[in-house]
Amino acid sequence: LVLISISTSYKFLCYSPLFGSSHSNYLAKLSDSLIDAGHQVVILTPVFDSTVKGAHSEGARVIQVKYDRRDRAHEVSAVEMIDATWSSGETWEALEVPYTLYTFLTKTLSATIHHPGLLDQLREEKFDVGFGESMDWCMAGLFHLVGIKKFALAESISVKDGHFAVTQVPDAPSYVPSIMGGSFGDDMTFFQRAFNIFNRHMYQRFNFRAIPQYQQVFESNFPGFPNVVDLMASNSLVFLNSDPLVDFPRPSAARIIDIGGIVVSNGHHKLDEKWSAIFDLRPKTVLMSFGTFAKAVVMPEECKETIRETAKALPDVTFIWKYEEPAHNVTQGIPNLIETTWAPQHDMLRDPRLSAFVTHCGQGSMTEANYAGVPLVAVPVIFDQVRNAFQAKRSGLGVNLDKTDLGRPKVFANAIREVLENPKHKAQAAKTAAMLNDKPFTARQIFVRNMEFLAKHDPLRQLDHYGRHLNIVQYYLIDVVGAALLIVALGIVFAVFAIVKIFRVIRKLVAAKTKNE
Repeated sequence: LVLISISTSYKFLCYSPLFGSSHSNYLAKLSDSLIDAGHQVVILTPVFDSTVKGAHSEGARVIQVKYDRRDRAHEVSAVEMIDATWSSGETWEALEVPYTLYTFLTKTLSATIHHPGLLDQLREEKFDVGFGESMDWCMAGLFHLVGIKKFALAESISVKDGHFAVTQVPDAPSYVPSIMGGSFGDDMTFFQRAFNIFNRHMYQRFNFRAIPQYQQVFESNFPGFPNVVDLMASNSLVFLNSDPLVDFPRPSAARIIDIGGIVVSNGHHKLDEKWSAIFDLRPKTVLMSFGTFAKAVVMPEECKETIRETAKALPDVTFIWKYEEPAHNVTQGIPNLIETTWAPQHDMLRDPRLSAFVTHCGQGSMTEANYAGVPLVAVPVIFDQVRNAFQAKRSGLGVNLDKTDLGRPKVFANAIREVLENPKHKAQAAKTAAMLNDKPFTARQIFVRNMEFLAKHDPLRQLDHYGRHLNIVQYYLIDVVGAALLIVALGIVFAVFAIVKIFRVIRKLVAAKTKNE
């Protein structure tokens, strides 16, 4: 048994830059899935943002690349971006700020490849497979440098539109909302479809705009370095944090595998005495959390006041508010409004005493709520959160609000009342949760088995299609359609010419006959 275990144990490298807590935690969950199956995982974490905690993996070996001297200006830019999440009108308006972060990601790349002994250490590990998110183009280049030929993309979001060159998945902006989000679902008007195409273009521009910077760093250190887009496109599998039962239906490709729900596959724990006592204070309890990116502490003051006024208007409901700065005393004088800098969100959502969840609609939070069967008051702030909110609306899982509605006390309070008092929301949420939890294969099983398959065999080039090499004229058959239209046009011209010719002949014959008579 020991020999069998050793022979079937593989070694994986997870590339997880410290950029955002949700990203690091997601990749840590994937790592734990492989470790629990008897494999080894090393998590490489270049420190992009020192304020982000490391990966919360229980058994992975972590290599954290730290620097003695680093330009911290990007952390200031990150703060500006967080502030912009609440003030920007549309998602794309906030993108000019985070674009500057790519400049510092390339600095992180440079520091990583020059870290003493790192590349040699990774080569000696002889990894079977690598995986990570495609957000940082450094990953594919690094895998190439350390000899990892087989790797998978593991995206923490549900769709990667505008990335046909990497994922080989065709876009369908006519009925699939962009990851950038818009205030609509899959049934779009003319102007919504036009805006959806614009959002898709902005997301693609945001991700590909920094390619020359990455390429320059690699080529300046390794002359003749391959194109980073081609390297990223050489992936064998693409895992998406999506579940078809709640996501918008979309075109796919052979390499795409949905593993939505993997973040909740490790089970949950009962609430401790402190939180259990809080849940028993009143007949109903509402959890409010806006995630780790769109922090509640930087939301506009009128939004904070709306939350306070709503709590006062509903004294029989306990509101638990995740708020990052206790010194602000935002809940002072309101006994049923309880603030906390951290909450065991997953465990709270699984507690049957929780009545509703006010959420920013981050992918992780939505997945946890959907599997727990908790009705939502969706208040998306930025990026994919808007799209996620309309997923919930499409599935009947709660009430949607615009983030500006947080500045309207009556609107926010009415939304809370609707979810708490209308039983249809709870019923639909429970029905959806039952389906999600009863699927024949868990997301963890799907992920682990596919990664083991990839580790056992060669890179899955069989899944590549030639479509990514076609230009826009070839891909959309513009040349074929153009040729067909030309043939039709020539046919029409010929037919008209023939008819005119025949008409002239007939006219001459008639004229000749008349003259003879």
